[in-house]
Amino acid sequence: MTVSDIYSFLDNIAPFKTQESYDNSGFLIGDKNAQVKRVCVTLDITLDVIHEAAEKEANLLISHHPVIFKALKGIKAQTPVFTLIKNDINAICAHTNFDCAVMSDIMLGLLGFPGGGEVIEPINADGTGFGRIAELEAPVRAKELAERCKAAFKSPAIRYVDGGREIRRVGVTSGSGGSTLDSAIEKNCDAFITGEVKHSQFVQAKNVGLTLIEAGHFHTENPFCGFIKSKLNEKFPQIPVFIAESGGDFYEYM
Repeated sequence: MTVSDIYSFLDNIAPFKTQESYDNSGFLIGDKNAQVKRVCVTLDITLDVIHEAAEKEANLLISHHPVIFKALKGIKAQTPVFTLIKNDINAICAHTNFDCAVMSDIMLGLLGFPGGGEVIEPINADGTGFGRIAELEAPVRAKELAERCKAAFKSPAIRYVDGGREIRRVGVTSGSGGSTLDSAIEKNCDAFITGEVKHSQFVQAKNVGLTLIEAGHFHTENPFCGFIKSKLNEKFPQIPVFIAESGGDFYEYM
């Protein structure tokens, strides 16, 4: 089994060609023809994750956030790119292509809400894009929904604005999804859940009577790891796959 085989499998789930123009998803480091020994899955490729992968003899890292985002003007020692190359570890990063294809439905599934609904912000010719909307069978209130988010995403802290009305139509977008707030409002969502929100967007939500919940960038996107591990185990049972233990939330909370 080669790196190329796994890349093609991921491309079938979430085509890399659908990534945003600013993004840098895809096969970023290594040899596509290399035989895969073990796979390490992580949200971010940090030095700690690379060292863990090397110690556990994984030669392929799959991450959500790209290890190379902007153009590099040099590759120096003690940086992730240098350390990956030094340890002969390949890297595939699946970012906005997975946001469009999968991440919102993963969020809804964790919340116990139906997936596959209306896309909040379509950007591709096939209608895929950022965010999904779920229609709830029974209405909920803002505090109840916030508590549900805290449990579903294992968030240590939740910030939210109570829109002041019953919630039946819920929009979700993982990560820095505040940019899709306008579209969620236009599509008559009663509540919108995402990972990161600006203060001005909380003000906007308050003014229009929308419940806006910030559940954490890491926490709304970290389920990527379990999803990838499960899919790889099904497709390539002969290849050991593990989620990086060192790839957890490194923020401190008070």
